[in-house]
Amino acid sequence: MTALFEGLTHWHWLGLGFVLLAIEVLGSVGFLLWTGIAALEVGLLLLVWPFGWQAQLLLFALQSLLTTWAWWRWQHRRDRSEQDAAAPINERMQGYLGRELVLLDDVTQGMSRVHLDDTAWTVRCSQPLLAGSKVRVTGHDSHILLVEPLP
Repeated sequence: MTALFEGLTHWHWLGLGFVLLAIEVLGSVGFLLWTGIAALEVGLLLLVWPFGWQAQLLLFALQSLLTTWAWWRWQHRRDRSEQDAAAPINERMQGYLGRELVLLDDVTQGMSRVHLDDTAWTVRCSQPLLAGSKVRVTGHDSHILLVEPLP
C-alpha cells in the first residue's frame, strides 16, 4: 500500500479531481465539487513543487475541509439573506404596519373601514373618529387592522 502512495504524481491528483468533478456533474449534490477542487489544487501544487505522499494526503484532506467549509459559510449566509428577504411574502399583514390611511366610515363600536391597496379593510380603533380621519396601522388581529389616529 505504501508503494502505491509513493508513486502518486500530479497526474493522479488531476485525474482524481476531474473524475470527482465529472461525477458531480452527473449527480449534482454539491459535495464532490469541493473534494474535486481540492484534488485539482493538490495536483497543481505538486506540479510546481514536488513533496511526499504524506503531505499530499494531508493537504488533500485539509483542502477538502477548507473548501467545503468556505462553501457552507457562503451558502449559509446567502440562504439567511434570502430567507430574511422572503420572510414577509406570506405575512401580508406585517407589510401594512406603519401605513397611513384615511377612514372610509365613522368609527362606531370601535370598528371602521379603510381602503388599502385594492381592498376595503376592516379596522379597529380605540377612539371615536369621523370618516376622513387619518390613521396609522399599528398591528393586526387576524384579518382586522389595528389603527391609531394621527395627530
